[in-house]
Amino acid sequence: MRAQTRASVVSWRWATESMGGDIPFSQALYGGPRARWLRDESADPDNHVHHGLDAAGRIVLECERNRAETVWLYGENSKTGVSWYLGEDSSSLKTIDLYQYRDQHLISAQTHVPGRHMLRETFTWQDGLLVKSFCQTEPEAGEPWYCQHLFIHDAHRELERIVLQYTDADGVPSGQERLEYLRLPKGETLATVEKRVEAHFLDALPRALAAVPRDQPLYCLLLCYTAEDMASAWPPFLVWGQDAYRQQIAAQGEDISYYLWAPDEIREQQGQAYEYWFDAPELKNTCLLHAQLMGMKQSHASATRVLKRLIPAVARMVAEAGLPVTADFVVSYADNSGYVDPLKAIKAGVSPEHWTALKKQKFV
Repeated sequence: MRAQTRASVVSWRWATESMGGDIPFSQALYGGPRARWLRDESADPDNHVHHGLDAAGRIVLECERNRAETVWLYGENSKTGVSWYLGEDSSSLKTIDLYQYRDQHLISAQTHVPGRHMLRETFTWQDGLLVKSFCQTEPEAGEPWYCQHLFIHDAHRELERIVLQYTDADGVPSGQERLEYLRLPKGETLATVEKRVEAHFLDALPRALAAVPRDQPLYCLLLCYTAEDMASAWPPFLVWGQDAYRQQIAAQGEDISYYLWAPDEIREQQGQAYEYWFDAPELKNTCLLHAQLMGMKQSHASATRVLKRLIPAVARMVAEAGLPVTADFVVSYADNSGYVDPLKAIKAGVSPEHWTALKKQKFV
């Protein structure tokens, strides 16, 4: 199949990403930079995708960074994509995609990932606009689950926002939903949104600090994010460590500097009563915009800047709130997944004397 398809190619074009997929609003849903065609002299074979086109100008072959290859087969109102992982001595099946169309609109898409799951999606159009997609995910092991995306357009027929709803098999919403995409207002940039995230977070912080128990002193307050999926925990949520927990870890004497600053370990030992998730609409919506912009740039440097700037302001507000804290209390930020070592941020955020005191106690 791959050899026959390659023989039908009459021209080649480079692009930054795959141009073969047809899922509407995929960038809004899944982030990342917008795919664009490239001149041959601008292409990087190790990082870009080579597209083979047939005599009709259709994409029939995609070669992805010499590591995967996709063949596209066309039928009447349908298109099938078969992808392989390429190895030095062999290849293995990656995915099979089937798209079906009506009146030039995609009405269904199926993706089979061998050994993992089958994804079935149907699309509802009204007056030429996509208004809903319903998705059924069937894992190889376990029960299927269902959700739908609602696409809301403005009076000018431009996409304004996307709402995710979890549903049953018949598409009846369960009541659990969240905003997945929000169009960037005119005049807004990454820099302006970054500043608004910081301002809205500080506006919401007094309410969060009021929820912190005052029955014993705290040794830390951590602003927690998820490095591998920034949008899943942005705005950052709070986790605080009580001195009793620290003394317990110190008494055990093993991996002290890990357990004291790992949000998931603190949460597991202390429970959910010792964490706080922000729900202020303005903050959450601004953070959604922020995550979208960072996704387009494929960089979370902006979030790191926000976290660094927040630390001294949060420490000051903790003092103003009168929370009981230890003499060596630390405000810092930490990756909830443990992928990023938190000690570097802690050291950068405290004085040399403070760091020395923590190190002397073997807390860092």
